[in-house]
Amino acid sequence: MSTPRVVVAYAGDERSRDALALGAVAAPSFGAELHAVLVVRSDDPFGTPYPPVGDVRPLTEEHAQGWLDAVRDLVPADVPVATHLRRDRSVSQGVLDAAAELGASLVVVGTAAGGPAAAFTVGPVATHLLHASPVPVLLTPRRYRPAERLEHVYCAIGTRPGAQLVLDEAARAARRAGAPLHLVSLVDIDEQHGAAEDARRSAQDLMWQVVAQLTDIDVTIEIGQGRHMSHAIESVAWEAHSVLLVGSSRLAPGRRTFLGSTAARMLRHLPVPMIVVPRSEDAAA
Repeated sequence: MSTPRVVVAYAGDERSRDALALGAVAAPSFGAELHAVLVVRSDDPFGTPYPPVGDVRPLTEEHAQGWLDAVRDLVPADVPVATHLRRDRSVSQGVLDAAAELGASLVVVGTAAGGPAAAFTVGPVATHLLHASPVPVLLTPRRYRPAERLEHVYCAIGTRPGAQLVLDEAARAARRAGAPLHLVSLVDIDEQHGAAEDARRSAQDLMWQVVAQLTDIDVTIEIGQGRHMSHAIESVAWEAHSVLLVGSSRLAPGRRTFLGSTAARMLRHLPVPMIVVPRSEDAAA
């Protein structure tokens, strides 16, 4: 089996330095190689720049290479990292193309600085990756504080089709990291109390079935519930140095990510990094 690879979408700014810090934790935790990819946006070959400034590509690439040269100093000395400079009309597409060529199993991307309470504010590059990536996308919270390794893996469990793919991915991640797996279901309690209670029971039944199957991993289950999503998330005892896996929306095309409405609401309050797992071909059919 070939060594998995973690690709970080890097741009030399604060958000991509956060992503690099998380990538430097995720790669050794999952037994993967770390690769930083910086994509320089190329000009439209059919357009004319205004005002005309001549060819600035050499200067742009010189700055980009300087940012990549500094990557080695931004990761721990015991974490090997390879750097790649690419050119593409779309930064996000350039990252996806590089990830495909490198055979990446995970793409890490930073999030924009939002308001004081916002850990995740998804910018244009992250948005494109979240709606088009054929491999899982790891979203980095603003001002991420790195640890030596990931010590806990969480998996958000719903009752809709496709849950098994997320479970399988989470179990593989927990095995690679040598970490316990925490199965979590988040339930909004609103005026439709009966529907919320049915969802809670269905999720709990599914999680107990998973616990019975995964005999080689330390597995726990927890139901987070509250009047709103923020309350449901706050009711969960999130461990430090952890990551949460969630599935893609039913709107996702075959084997692509698509950030659903529930996951988007979770991002507003989530205290840990989130991995969005692509939908399977079978689920999309």
